[in-house]
Amino acid sequence: MPSIVEFTFESSRAHVYPPFVIRSRTVVVGAGLAGLACAFDLARSGRDVVVFERSSRIGGAVGTLHREGFTFELGPNTVLASSAAFRRLVLDLGLDQRLIHTRSATRWLWFHEQLVALPHSPLGLLTSPILSARSRRTLLTEPLRRFVPPADDREPSFEEFLAERIGLEAARVLAGSFVRGVYAAEIDELGARSAFPRLWEATVRRGGLVRGLVAGRKRTEEESRSGGQTIPRSALVSFPRGMQEVVDALGRELAGRVRAGVAVERIERRDHGWVVWTTDGSALVADRVVIATQARAAAALLADVIDTRSLTSIRHAAITVVNVGFARDVVLPEGFGYLVPPDASARGSISPTALGTIFASNVFPGRTPGGGTSIASFYRTSDVEALDESALVGLACDDLALVLRSDAKPRPTVHHIQRWSDVIPRLEPGHDRRMNAITNALIEREPTLHLAGSFIGGVSVDSVIATGRRVAREVQRRERLS
Repeated sequence: MPSIVEFTFESSRAHVYPPFVIRSRTVVVGAGLAGLACAFDLARSGRDVVVFERSSRIGGAVGTLHREGFTFELGPNTVLASSAAFRRLVLDLGLDQRLIHTRSATRWLWFHEQLVALPHSPLGLLTSPILSARSRRTLLTEPLRRFVPPADDREPSFEEFLAERIGLEAARVLAGSFVRGVYAAEIDELGARSAFPRLWEATVRRGGLVRGLVAGRKRTEEESRSGGQTIPRSALVSFPRGMQEVVDALGRELAGRVRAGVAVERIERRDHGWVVWTTDGSALVADRVVIATQARAAAALLADVIDTRSLTSIRHAAITVVNVGFARDVVLPEGFGYLVPPDASARGSISPTALGTIFASNVFPGRTPGGGTSIASFYRTSDVEALDESALVGLACDDLALVLRSDAKPRPTVHHIQRWSDVIPRLEPGHDRRMNAITNALIEREPTLHLAGSFIGGVSVDSVIATGRRVAREVQRRERLS
């Protein structure tokens, strides 16, 4: 038998492949949580699935590092217990009894050069020093003012939407800080409907933001009763060994189906299926392809299929996560961590460089050796790209000394720096309609191609899992119809 076999298709060039061309029912491109969740459901339904991941590790931005007794999260540290898609996946993986939780602890805001506790409820805002009397009056009247979406169906920015509902001050100080912590973006850069679809839908349906939040709370409570441990809906959850546990469980379920360190270079339509070429020289013939990558990688694979300008124009945030552990002599404020508002008038003339910091050792037990503490500080990479590793750790310690009001700079025992590029898509006004147009174009032209990236269904852990599992159901539905 020759060492290679040459396959010539109906094209202008021949392609050289290994002697065995693997045949797979479905190829999933990308082994982040969306791709893994999609492949998990397809495999459980009896379908042949192969997952390709460019990186040497699976899980995307979700991962955990253990170093000298410290547990560091590389990306998300926690998930809300009310996250229905996450909880259902945990149940299906048999991990529910491994969930650990803490009640949502105090969250702090860097406000006028000091930490100020954020209220635990909307009612608490009425007595908080964070908002002016005028802003509090605007908040009080929100339930009395019916929300009317723009008549021209234009999507407002999240800032415009909230400014009309609760006033510009509250929008920028409160929501602006939250948006920086989640999206590493500013509040005026995101679309209200695209970035926060459930909040938008509830506000439109109920005629107001407060009414929508109350209705959404009730719905979330019902969803969180779907089974498994009884955990307060406002609690934060993880696992004893960190978020890596859900990635490892998915990897075990998909054993033999995931090929890490192998990228998909190109896909091409052939007869009734797809030929998928990969960097290890393999060629797979698949009936269906699910693309669960970031937007630009998806656009490169779809360039010969549809107009991808809407995908290539999506901006992504670049984030640098600095995890630092201290063996002793560092006492953190009680609570989850702090956020930094976008406006200097709210921050004050002296402010941390970080978008926010999680007091990681406060959130779950066992994250540090006895007596130790740890933090995870998040920076916009463009703000710190000139700093080397030592300078980054020094900056995180400087920020911590500032919020602790300490003259002595904390001395770290151990650290880890994770630089993420193109990690969080920026869902600008009109994004959801543009993605709907791309999805509809694929359904019309290539119904055996599916998109499952975070730019389609949202960036949270819960959202990417929900997107992956929804796409798996859609794959099965279209197969039944074909």
